[in-house]
Amino acid sequence: MQIIDNKYRLFGVINLIDLAVVLALLAGGYAVYKVLSPGAAGKTAKSGTTKTVEYVLYAPSLRNFSSSQLKVGDPVYKVSGTTIGKITAVKAKPTTIDIFDVTSNSMRATGSAVATDVYVTVVGQGQPTPTGVVVADLLLHAGQTFPFMTPTFQSDVGSIADMKIAGE
Repeated sequence: MQIIDNKYRLFGVINLIDLAVVLALLAGGYAVYKVLSPGAAGKTAKSGTTKTVEYVLYAPSLRNFSSSQLKVGDPVYKVSGTTIGKITAVKAKPTTIDIFDVTSNSMRATGSAVATDVYVTVVGQGQPTPTGVVVADLLLHAGQTFPFMTPTFQSDVGSIADMKIAGE
C-alpha cells in the first residue's frame, strides 16, 4: 500500500490539503482559546506584585489641540472611567506632513499648522505579566492602541509609544 496515492490522498483515505487545513484550524482555535481564556491577561509572574509603571501615550494628528487641555497631575482614565494613572509630562509638537515644493519640484517635510502630535507621560501602578502590565483591569503593552481621557480631554487614537517598569 502506498503512503500517498495518485489522487494525493494519505493512505488512500484523506487528501493532504484537507489534512493541512484541519490541522491549521485546530492550531488557530487553540491559540484563540489561550489568548481569550478567562484570566489570561491577569496572570502575573509573581502574584500580587505591584510596581510603578511609566508609559508614554501618543495621540497623533489632533486638530484644535490646546496645551491647556492636558495638565501635569491630571488623572488618566480608560473610556469606562477606570483610572489608569496620572500625567507627569506633556509634550506637543506640530504633526509632520509632506508637501510638494513647487520651487524645487520635490516633496519636503514640514510642520502642520492645524494638527498636533501629543505625547503624554503617565505614571501608574500595575502588575507585570509575560505579555505586558495590568493597570487597573487593562493589559498594557508597547504599541497597543486604545482610547483614553482626562477630565478635560479625550483621545480615540491613543497608543503606547514607550513603557518602563520601575526596577526592571
